[in-house]
Amino acid sequence: MTKSIIIQGATTNNLKGVNLAIAKNQITAFVGVSGSGKTSLVINTIAAEAQQQLADTYPSFLRNRLPHYGRPEVTSIENLSPVVMVNQKSLGDNSRSTVGTAADINPALRLLYSRFGQPFVGFSDRFSFNNPAGMCVHCQGLGRVHTFRIPELLDQTKSLNEGAINFPTFEPGSYRWKRYVDSGLFDNEKKLADYAPEEMEVLLYSEQMKPPHPKKNWYRSSLYEGLIPRIQRTFIKNPSKGYQKYQPAIERISQSELCPKCQGYRLNQEVLSCKLNGLHIGECLELELRELQAFMTQLKDSEAGPIVEQLQRQIGYLCQVGLNYLTLARETSSLSGGESQRIKLVRYIGSSLSDMLYILDEPSIGLHPYDIQAIRQLLTAIKEKGNTMLLIDHDEEIIQLAETIVELGPEAGAKGGEIVGVMDYQSWLTNQKQISDLKRRKKKMTMDQTFKVDSLTLNNLQNVSISLPKEGLIAVTGVAGSGKSSFAKELAKAYPDETVYVDQKSIRGSRRSTIASYIELFDPIRQLFAQANQVKSGLFSFNGGGACPNCKGKGFIEIELAFMEPVRSRCEACQGKRYSQEALSYQYRELAIDEVLSLTLVDASSFFEDQPKCLKPLTWLNKIGLGYLTLGQTLDTLSGGELQRLKLALQLTNESKLFILDEPTTGLSRKDTAALFSIFDELIEKKNTVMVIEHQIDVVRAADWLIDFGPGSGKEGGRVLYEGRPEEAWRCAESLTGRYLV
Repeated sequence: MTKSIIIQGATTNNLKGVNLAIAKNQITAFVGVSGSGKTSLVINTIAAEAQQQLADTYPSFLRNRLPHYGRPEVTSIENLSPVVMVNQKSLGDNSRSTVGTAADINPALRLLYSRFGQPFVGFSDRFSFNNPAGMCVHCQGLGRVHTFRIPELLDQTKSLNEGAINFPTFEPGSYRWKRYVDSGLFDNEKKLADYAPEEMEVLLYSEQMKPPHPKKNWYRSSLYEGLIPRIQRTFIKNPSKGYQKYQPAIERISQSELCPKCQGYRLNQEVLSCKLNGLHIGECLELELRELQAFMTQLKDSEAGPIVEQLQRQIGYLCQVGLNYLTLARETSSLSGGESQRIKLVRYIGSSLSDMLYILDEPSIGLHPYDIQAIRQLLTAIKEKGNTMLLIDHDEEIIQLAETIVELGPEAGAKGGEIVGVMDYQSWLTNQKQISDLKRRKKKMTMDQTFKVDSLTLNNLQNVSISLPKEGLIAVTGVAGSGKSSFAKELAKAYPDETVYVDQKSIRGSRRSTIASYIELFDPIRQLFAQANQVKSGLFSFNGGGACPNCKGKGFIEIELAFMEPVRSRCEACQGKRYSQEALSYQYRELAIDEVLSLTLVDASSFFEDQPKCLKPLTWLNKIGLGYLTLGQTLDTLSGGELQRLKLALQLTNESKLFILDEPTTGLSRKDTAALFSIFDELIEKKNTVMVIEHQIDVVRAADWLIDFGPGSGKEGGRVLYEGRPEEAWRCAESLTGRYLV
């Protein structure tokens, strides 16, 4: 008899002592409303414990170099297998990371060219754009260069002392500004318009050097560097995550264009001279995967056969999961969450490992109903190798794969965290249909007022012209890669002052970032405490003057044990409250600061009902269904669906705007989606237009207007197949979406 995974007393996050037996060598789906405890149980408890137990088998020096997941709050878990996690997180936003590097296909392709390409130019590492020996020197292997608009960067009518450098962090008084005025290289009172060409050359383009006669405030160890190389190095080539907010300023002072030396291929001319069947490796990387498959077929019977077979197998896996429209050169930062997840998934298709525990967090994300079948086949194949699979998902087609469905709830947050039921698919489906009806009263759309775009040719869009009726719910559909996002981005550019764009990029959260701080409510709360107690507002920040001196505002103490994993325990001084005793001694309306942060958003609305500054950001959060969260809850504890709605809620106070929402139902159950419909209708009543890029058929069916792209992806897409009422889309023979709306 096959053993089961036995979980006893799971209390991670909002779980309430969950006990559960999960059959091995089967697929089990975990369902429930957003925030009900699915992620807490499957990822933060089961996956974390499996990772931890496996890590414990390694020597301490190696264990310290593995990812640290922390120990879940659970009494015991028995019969675990080694775990493979396929989560929603993107593959990264580094411009040097591409589909080819992420899918680990580039090494085999480089080997192929180094052995069989003509003329011979070097070994396989020479064909890497991340290797100094192979990269294009002009663009440093990035494929693009920035040209600067000097009139935007410099105000020629001002001197350095007057703030002539027109870029954030270079303002008078800033430390970067001092690197120029204290260098001794310039007359700081002289207008830039009066600079000699040599002076302007030094100001803008100088390489790093020791200034010969710096002023007394100059740090002796510092090097002077021209404005443009400094901005390139700090903000463009290797920007930190904290510098992303300066992207609009970068776009104002510069523009990105293909490198004129390598034409965007990233490699130097010697490497690009080496060809196979008339194509150099850069051209291979730019082929759509289905085209690359055909190219490899031409080489199959040559001496390169074994390497070609490996490449065909790897490329075939990506095509199997519906990614045949991608290129190996595509940067991972441009991929959607669903595309990133499928690239991770293909790493395991060819694996011969069995008795593994696979955990997938919403594998249906970003998939058109037509593409779901390929994923279903893939998941079934992985299970049939003798593996156990746990799925978190809301898509009926994916959930149908499961032999067992575990529902958590009954609601979210503190009202969730319990096992509501364990059932088969048919029983769950019957319950789902009774929970909520995903219908809405549709509007009759007219073309009296429209948003228009003409002759779009961006990416794969083929001379697309569209008129979008205003003040309704518009669904934009099509298979992945059909042109939906390209259209949406160009529409937003056409109406920059009228558009609110909420994309799929996740909020960067940490243990020090709370809901109150994200919605900009923390400052008003601290000010209320300060005014009521006649003290400084900084005293009520656990990241500042009010932090517990023992744990520095973390709420826990972490003891480093050399090569062993650190031990974390709740801070005894503040009992996990993060604040100093002085900060906790002050009250506002009989509550201490930690007690206010423990209020749910619903309770906080009542508590601050006479404080408009505090009440305003809470209103939409409650309406969108996040009222169960607490003010002090950290962003790193929120689920994908909660993060998506949190970001959306902050934009919902506008009127007469075009809202573009990229897959707003990500992470949402049927009940959550029904609540979202009421938000859409309220926005439309305020004369807003709501455009959703969606795959959820119930949402598409409920829309007032439909724009369907296709018929395929990549070069086979980019056309508008249908515009009109969703219920008529079936009449379009080419529309894959129309088939599911019958």
